[in-house]
Amino acid sequence: MIDFARVKVISGRGGDGAGSFVHTMGKRRGKADGGDGGAGGNVYITTYAHLNTLEPFRFIKEYKALNGGNGLSNNRRGAQAQDLEVKVPVGTQVRITRKSQNVKDGDLPVVLKLSKRRGDKTQESDFLDEVESYDLVELGQKILIARGGSGARGNSHMRDELGRRPFKGELGHEGETLELVLELKLIADVGLVGLPNAGKSTLISSLTKSTPKIANYPFTTLEPNLGVMFFRDQKIVFADIPGLIEGASDGKGLGDTFLRHIERTKIIVHMIDAQSPNAMADYLTIRAELKAYSSVLTKKKEIIVLNKVDVAPKELVEKHLEEFKLKRKSVLCISALEKSGIELLIRNILKKLS
Repeated sequence: MIDFARVKVISGRGGDGAGSFVHTMGKRRGKADGGDGGAGGNVYITTYAHLNTLEPFRFIKEYKALNGGNGLSNNRRGAQAQDLEVKVPVGTQVRITRKSQNVKDGDLPVVLKLSKRRGDKTQESDFLDEVESYDLVELGQKILIARGGSGARGNSHMRDELGRRPFKGELGHEGETLELVLELKLIADVGLVGLPNAGKSTLISSLTKSTPKIANYPFTTLEPNLGVMFFRDQKIVFADIPGLIEGASDGKGLGDTFLRHIERTKIIVHMIDAQSPNAMADYLTIRAELKAYSSVLTKKKEIIVLNKVDVAPKELVEKHLEEFKLKRKSVLCISALEKSGIELLIRNILKKLS
């Protein structure tokens, strides 16, 4: 799943103004009749229903709108360029960096001059780049991100201080050039997290009609899975991300690149393998990785689930429950494979969502 992309966007250049004169018999030059240039195309970001990844941006790294048409004789304006729509899936976060023109040292901000004298590492780009951010979470959202250059004046609208019309029109204005960073974050109600092979994919297949790859070895899930459950006329969307390991927030394992997909969820379900020798340590490992990635994740409502209780020794399960009880943590015991305890889990999810 491609959920990150970096692309360049350029809006259209405005058309040049025309330099033209009416041909009048017996005169060297008649009246100036050069028309104005047309505006360059704008660039919009819009959400599109039939996209669910950023795959289209994998190979196309530059998007450029059309230029405006040049002005024509007889005061005819150049054609206005068609706007460009860059389509992204719902749930895309867009960060925009606008590149300003470099300026001479004499024009730099006073703050930058002073910091240079002090020997600070402040760069000119720190003052010249503008960063904006948009979160596109609704279908059909459309945002203007780069405005096309305006068309230039033709010579019929120009004159010098003596009232004379110039031979040429003005040059069209350049469009904006900016860099986009696109991050796709899945929109789900419930996020499933846990160590590899904790049974997250089995649970999402039991709750929904999702059919993820399931096997008895770590890292079966290599990309996020979405599943939709309908229960008593209520729709609940689940997101299953690849298993986390200790150090995931620093780039180890697979889960670090997918943690962004549970940032939008309302509830986090911690899946723990009941066969683990230390379930509490597994839980604390996941909590630590969530906190290292973003403290927001640890503040979400949570449900702790002890899975595979049907195959784990009864004494081990009781040991795990006692440890969580000492920490004042409520735990649900289920078997995602046998579908036991699932109804109780659903009721707890609905209660926390309400």
